[in-house]
Amino acid sequence: MSRAAQGLRAWLLQRFTAIYLGVYLVLVLAYVGYRAPLGYEQWRSLLAQPMMSISTALFTLAMLLHAWVGVRDVLMDYVHAVWLRLMLMAASALMLLASLLWVLRSLALVAALDNA
Repeated sequence: MSRAAQGLRAWLLQRFTAIYLGVYLVLVLAYVGYRAPLGYEQWRSLLAQPMMSISTALFTLAMLLHAWVGVRDVLMDYVHAVWLRLMLMAASALMLLASLLWVLRSLALVAALDNA
């Protein structure tokens, strides 16, 4: 695969994730604005709903993919030492993966508490 195709794929991924992030944020902000103010129990019951839980998990995945493409491009452009670039990319990937797992765990706990 050529480098141009990889660049196009990263560009498209970042644009599609940005669209999902924008739509999700507008809908959640409209919901919260309509139902303001929400307490802990309302937030928990909202996030326990399957559709909201799935869309929040997809939002988190989209946000982390969006961040990965941006961080990867910055590191590729500005960190010229290959060993340092790889270390920074690995650290970034691990941090983003840990963040995704933390959010998924949180959503699973909310669903489990709601069903209990």
